[in-house]
Amino acid sequence: MAKVELKHKSTKQCLVCGKADSMAMNRPHSLHKTKRVVKPNFQKRWGMQLCQNCFRTIKKQGVDLSKPMQEQAN
Repeated sequence: MAKVELKHKSTKQCLVCGKADSMAMNRPHSLHKTKRVVKPNFQKRWGMQLCQNCFRTIKKQGVDLSKPMQEQAN
């Protein structure tokens, strides 16, 4: 099966996890497929663009945003 790429390129992307727009299919009762864009729930917090999942994780775990995420994992 061939890989389908989005024609719609969004500049919005989560700064922590890299989550961006993805592609899905609308499937009505007639089972006719049409492509649509699924957008994550982005929030502007602390001067950054974050998806809601990352925001909740940072809020709960108290992650220090001044260090890159790779350094915090070690």
